[in-house]
Amino acid sequence: MRPQAVVVADDPVYLGWLQNVADGIDFTAAHPLDADDLIERVKILGRVDIVFFQFDAANIVERAGLVEKFLDRMPDVPLAALASDHYSEVMLAAMRAGVRDFFVLHKDDANVAALLGKLLRRSAQTQSVALTTHGKLFAVASSNSIEQIAFTAEHLALSCVGQISKIERVLLIDIAAPAGAAAIFLNLNSSYTVLDAINDVYRADQTLVDTAFPKHASGLYVLSMPEDMIGRPQINVNELLKLLQVLRGLFSCIVVAFDGALPLAGATGIITQADRTLLVTDQSIIKSRHNKYFLRTLRLDNCPLDQTMLVVDGYRRRQGLEPQSLADILDLKLLATLSGEGDARVQSMNTGEPMFTIAPKDAYCDEMRRMASALLSGAALAPARPGLLGKLFS
Repeated sequence: MRPQAVVVADDPVYLGWLQNVADGIDFTAAHPLDADDLIERVKILGRVDIVFFQFDAANIVERAGLVEKFLDRMPDVPLAALASDHYSEVMLAAMRAGVRDFFVLHKDDANVAALLGKLLRRSAQTQSVALTTHGKLFAVASSNSIEQIAFTAEHLALSCVGQISKIERVLLIDIAAPAGAAAIFLNLNSSYTVLDAINDVYRADQTLVDTAFPKHASGLYVLSMPEDMIGRPQINVNELLKLLQVLRGLFSCIVVAFDGALPLAGATGIITQADRTLLVTDQSIIKSRHNKYFLRTLRLDNCPLDQTMLVVDGYRRRQGLEPQSLADILDLKLLATLSGEGDARVQSMNTGEPMFTIAPKDAYCDEMRRMASALLSGAALAPARPGLLGKLFS
């Protein structure tokens, strides 16, 4: 069946041009009143593989708004922009609105058909993968902005890399503070950040992953916050949650690190999507109280916490609240306690080398591997004893 395309353009020259340079695609002109009208027209056609929008200096705001509203309702349909020249302002506005490609009238006529074919194939592959695969999602969180969130998430993700097939991919997403901690701990250059990925959610596919996502020597992909960021960014929660849905079709396992400063809708959304959520705390009174308030807020928001478990980090005997006491206070099941040598952790953070490299025989490494194994297996988990993961039961 021939691909179907809709062209939203004020000037009919764009439709004629596309029909001449892209043989094999059926084009239909549309002059919608608004986004709702366009969506109804697309639905009437039954199947549309791509929609083109003409952009020019006079209609940037109106056309960008139309693209954004269309994507809110039909996010799986790829969009492309048309323009009479390479105007940087027009191109930037179109890409930010959510189009996946940009075509200039009467430019590179010989290549337009090939570029359109590539765009359609890439979209079909992404939709096919999203329909047939659904990667595991693990969240690592805490109410406080502490480096232990990223450090725990990093080692959980690396443990997952070591326990799944080499052809499967693992992604670490760090939106917790301190900003950029996961990338710093892995000595990665965050030229492409999680904020960029959120902005690119409507063109997120395997090509974007391969060309833009930072990758650690272990094979782990990492999206982190910009390390030079001051203050908290205004994250579009809806697009963040959409990004996670898309990426679960591209990765076998995703580990997301966040803290209590994320908007409540974002925290609830991530926990709702996650197969398991690990709440990280230490044995201090201050963090246990803050985590208790964090959990209370989530429960008042009707956030499902049945798959949320407690991880006590930096455990030391007789130096604070015992893990089971903490679990009772927070009304969570205890998953694991993480101990190990504190100096080795500091060295790991400062050198950009994981604990698995710095101190492979450290108890922390064994505990992380056991925890990853249990999470990947999908089995129910019994409460852990201090320093041990605990036995699995079905």
